[in-house]
Amino acid sequence: MLAELYIDNFIIIKKDHIFFEDKFNVLTGETGSGKSIILEAINLLLGKRASKDTIGNFKDQTIIEAVFILKDSLINKFVNLGISFDDDKLIITRNIGKNSSSIRINGRLSNINILKEISDDLIDIYKQGDSNIYMNKANYIDLIDSYQNDQRTRELRKNLSDLYKEKNDYLRRFKDFDLTNEELTRERDLIKYQIDEIDSIDLFNIDEEEIEHEYKRLTNITSLKEGFYKTLELIDSNDYDKPSISSLLSEASSNIGDFIEIDHKSSELYNRLVSLSDELDDIYSEADSYVDFLSTDPEKLETLEELNKKLFDLKRKYGNNIEDIKEYYESMKERLEELDQIDDLRNNLTSILANVDEKMVENSEEIHDIRLKKIESLEKSLNKEIVELNIKNGKFKVDLKKKDSIDKLGFDDIDFLIRTNKGENLTSLTKTASGGEISRIMLAFKEVFASFDDIDTMIFDEIDTGISGRTAQIVGEKILDLSKKRQVIAISHLPQIASLANNHILISKEDCGNFTISSSKNIKEDERTLEIARLIGGVDITETTIKSAREILEMAEDLRNERRKVL
Repeated sequence: MLAELYIDNFIIIKKDHIFFEDKFNVLTGETGSGKSIILEAINLLLGKRASKDTIGNFKDQTIIEAVFILKDSLINKFVNLGISFDDDKLIITRNIGKNSSSIRINGRLSNINILKEISDDLIDIYKQGDSNIYMNKANYIDLIDSYQNDQRTRELRKNLSDLYKEKNDYLRRFKDFDLTNEELTRERDLIKYQIDEIDSIDLFNIDEEEIEHEYKRLTNITSLKEGFYKTLELIDSNDYDKPSISSLLSEASSNIGDFIEIDHKSSELYNRLVSLSDELDDIYSEADSYVDFLSTDPEKLETLEELNKKLFDLKRKYGNNIEDIKEYYESMKERLEELDQIDDLRNNLTSILANVDEKMVENSEEIHDIRLKKIESLEKSLNKEIVELNIKNGKFKVDLKKKDSIDKLGFDDIDFLIRTNKGENLTSLTKTASGGEISRIMLAFKEVFASFDDIDTMIFDEIDTGISGRTAQIVGEKILDLSKKRQVIAISHLPQIASLANNHILISKEDCGNFTISSSKNIKEDERTLEIARLIGGVDITETTIKSAREILEMAEDLRNERRKVL
């Protein structure tokens, strides 16, 4: 559930800290007071892209933070996504700056993709007029399959998905074998040419690094010899006007050699100088021998240049590096072997495809039977909810048809049909009725499916638009019932709905100097009575509207207590 929402410098909200409860929370306030801004802040925490235009006028950055209290099952799911927990709290923080922005989850830097991945498990938002999951025919099979949340449906869906992928893989392979004799000859000749071209060098025994090293050495052999000659001359020069390293080292050791018998330190340093002189003699001898060995090798250099040229050509054609070329080489050898056995492979693939098709039919028929039973139960439950929501002549039906082909969902084609008035024909839900009727139908879906999903928080944004009177009371009671199963947050303008909430949050705005500032307040008792009175009568609050507000709140309290006893 959403426990807290902290907003700092967002649009016209200077600073606000909202506390929610675990059942029915309602947000009310005059039009333009900032209710939609709070919903926008929640959407940002669920992964919506941020705009720098939403940064308020009070600071250079916006901070939005939410605290969620999670069940163990959801914590375990999020841990598998790499999110760490110290307790049962999930804290999401978005910092939106003019130059840079950041997202943190439980204190650690994260990204918008992770937010989007976890958002569906945190909050379900319904706003009238949105492209809702229940208004999109493409979602109907998923909805039917998720109804009752049974393990066998999940297994069959996975089977069908795996088989569908397997079939498409085999079809792609089959297409690779659908060749005429002429095409077969051309492809075989091309592959043989490519294999021979790669075989022109000993690809699997080449050390590219060693080749590059030897090539560089041979192309720099003259400069290398000059460097060694200079080094030898510095170590032991015949030029009497220019002392060598060897003579200087000999002179240094002789300067302290007379004192080795009388001074321990002199003895130690003298011995080290002698060792250094011996090491220098070894270096000179080894360098002198090596410089004699150094010689140009035009033939070897030409061989390496030719090898490098071939490697370059192979990389240009078959891969960015030797490993890529090897992989391509092996795939071409496999393909050549396939082409040599193409008749047998064609026959095998035909048999394999027939076997896959048979399994897909079996799984499709089983899941079809399960869907039929689910549809019967769903229709019964939804029709009961629709009548209770004061659509007395409403009727819901699932239209299930078989397609000619099978895909990863089977062979079923599903549409949701609805009738809201007597004498009307059943029509697709996607084309139905008024906003008020759609809101109630959506609420019926939410109520029925609430038992089969794990989302703890539901938000209804002005779901009461287009309804009033007894219908508004019924919708409020339905939301109250729904709040017994999960947390509900509703933005409402109707006193019948607002009065039923366990937690009432009033959103208001006022002018402060040059700015208009929106803020929230959890209200109770007299303050809540005045707000309900405002919802009843508008700006002019009278004794009559106050009395009506008290009566509505008393009836709401009685109804909550009655519902509590039933549960």
